[in-house]
Amino acid sequence: MKMIKKCIAILLIAAMCITGAALAESLEEVYEMPMPQAAAVYEGKWQCDRATVSMDWEEEGFKVLIIWGNGASETTEWEYSCYYHENDRTLVSMPFGLRTEVVYNDDGSTASFNQVYEDGDAVFSLDADGSLIWKDLKDNAGEGLRFAKIPREPADIPA
Repeated sequence: MKMIKKCIAILLIAAMCITGAALAESLEEVYEMPMPQAAAVYEGKWQCDRATVSMDWEEEGFKVLIIWGNGASETTEWEYSCYYHENDRTLVSMPFGLRTEVVYNDDGSTASFNQVYEDGDAVFSLDADGSLIWKDLKDNAGEGLRFAKIPREPADIPA
């Protein structure tokens, strides 16, 4: 009888492991969404004066990083998680964008940083000329800026 109970326990454990693995795999598929084809125009790097915008597709949306050079050793950086809004073809941030002031040492290492806020919002769109427009809804930092896309180097293009 003890042997039968042990066999049943082992079978139950095996069944639970298999079910758990299948569930984890199906959840992973749900959360790893492919980039909408129309959103691909946003992916890459954009430049305007002293500011660079990097837009990279991650598991379920875009990670957007804006680095604004304030001088040789200081930058202001904004970081957003964005989703593609299909109706108006824009990237819309989640309401927890970060703004950070960074000061660098002469060797390029970070000397100090100050997180200014973590509740920023933004909308990114393309104008008729294909320029990227950054509408910063927190402190209007992107007003009047038009970013041009930086062409990808052949080494950056996957084979």
